[in-house]
Amino acid sequence: MGNMHCPAEDAALLASVARDICPFPSYNPNPLFVNMLSVNYSLHLRDHYRTVQSSLTPKQLEDFTQGLRTTFGREGKVTLGGVGVVALSLAVLFDTLARQARGVWVSDSGPITGLFLKDLRGYYPPHAYTASEYLRLVPHIANNPTRMREESERYLKQFIIDDQSWDKLGENNTIPMDDITVVNRMLGHFFAVGLKLHLLRIKNATADKLISDRRQPFDMTFNLNCDPEAADKEFLTEVQKSVIRTQDAFRRCKPISKQGPKTWLLYVAKLEWIDVHFLPFHAAGYRSIDSMIAQREDFDLKADALGKWVE
Repeated sequence: MGNMHCPAEDAALLASVARDICPFPSYNPNPLFVNMLSVNYSLHLRDHYRTVQSSLTPKQLEDFTQGLRTTFGREGKVTLGGVGVVALSLAVLFDTLARQARGVWVSDSGPITGLFLKDLRGYYPPHAYTASEYLRLVPHIANNPTRMREESERYLKQFIIDDQSWDKLGENNTIPMDDITVVNRMLGHFFAVGLKLHLLRIKNATADKLISDRRQPFDMTFNLNCDPEAADKEFLTEVQKSVIRTQDAFRRCKPISKQGPKTWLLYVAKLEWIDVHFLPFHAAGYRSIDSMIAQREDFDLKADALGKWVE
């Protein structure tokens, strides 16, 4: 329907203008998803670890550190904790322990709060439940190679079952096929690919066929929360009044065809949604699968602990 080569920063800039007029949802996932499953996992995880610890009071930090010691022991080493889905599980654990140290109740079931996009109706695809369950389990089995392999294989099979369930529900029109739901489904697939890479690392294997993505539906619903046709005139006026950078972004992102989109608000929402859809490819940094499998790095919790790691 238009120029799908719009730079991510331009799409985000136009979306910010559009949201002031028409408050459609943000499609950007939690940065942990992209950071921990990118090629710079260890660096991002170390930064997140220090940031979380720095946000705590001395007493809260003591409780936080105790929680890590109880889970991983006095050595504080996490096998393959610096890469991929294990890095993501540690990041989630840091956030969970920090909330608990502050006295905040944290659910131990269902989709992990804040990791997937919030659906106001409370619907999440099955992949969100499977990924969340796996992430909660990993800290307790990370240093047990046999359990890690067995559970990773089991959850990878579950993702295939989730795909089959999703397809059946979609065929029967029994799920809300909207923008937020489909992004959460995409994040589930992104996680499943990361899980397959993790399993290949455990097996010291080379690349084989990864889980292939399913073609996303083109008739999904965008919840713009306004009448986009009525808001178009206001959007174009705001762009014309904006700074030069915004006007340049609009020119770069305009449809290639001379005929404009049906509504500009819907067009801008789709631009941002499409950019988020391709985040996993950007996160991979266009590296080969074998080079990503070759990345193996344990994580030393004790080395970067800001609190006293007593025995």
